Amino acid sequence: MVPVLLGVLFGLNGDIEYFNNIILLKMSDQVSNKNTDYVISQVKEMINSGTLKPGDKLPAERKLASDLGVGRTQIREALHKLEFYGIIKTLPQSGSVVNGLDITTLDGLISDVLNLQDYDFYSLVETRVLLETNAIKLCAERRTPEDIENLRIALANYLKFFNTDERVSYDFAFHRAIAEASHNPVLKAMLMIVIPDIMTIYQRDRICAPNTIVSDEHEQMLDAIEQKEALLAEQIMRKHLQGVLNFAKQKIETIHS
Repeated sequence: MVPVLLGVLFGLNGDIEYFNNIILLKMSDQVSNKNTDYVISQVKEMINSGTLKPGDKLPAERKLASDLGVGRTQIREALHKLEFYGIIKTLPQSGSVVNGLDITTLDGLISDVLNLQDYDFYSLVETRVLLETNAIKLCAERRTPEDIENLRIALANYLKFFNTDERVSYDFAFHRAIAEASHNPVLKAMLMIVIPDIMTIYQRDRICAPNTIVSDEHEQMLDAIEQKEALLAEQIMRKHLQGVLNFAKQKIETIHS
């Protein structure tokens, strides 16, 4: 899923339609992911049982789809994920083969892949804090006049739609503009992977009620960025995200209690 999602993200023009459409994408992903993970678990079982050994060629996509009762799209996604994490490799004219690792290593790798999506909300938010506090520091240090203009537009749109259902989408659009202005495409891409899941939970649990403190902090961030006050910008961002971090911590403590 990660490579597929990155392909979607890098095709964006940065408009607000992304934030409105990504929820539907994530919902369809949940169904697809179940089938994809089923395929991966079956490959794991074939390796553990000795049906597939390191260096063996995997069955053709059509046969795998028929044997496992899933679509070829899910087979392809599963193979992409397994290749992305080095569990299989694709050889010209030969198809997909199991990597030449020992069985214990392969089993551990596949278990890790299957567990990648079992993250909790707190982990998502904690990761976002780590990424965004660094993104805004870089933004304050590297921003260009064009970046400042884009941030002003993003903030103006957020304030314009503050009392509407579009508020959360424009909130994230402002944060996306900060990530873009960091001029670190990897950092931006990582944030764009984390943000959709957080937004899905925001929409579901309605964490973000209208709050003028949030809009004030957005304005403070922009001021710090304009003044190239990197440390101040980082402090404001950390304070800005503390509320949702606390909420996420309470959420996970409730689950484990």
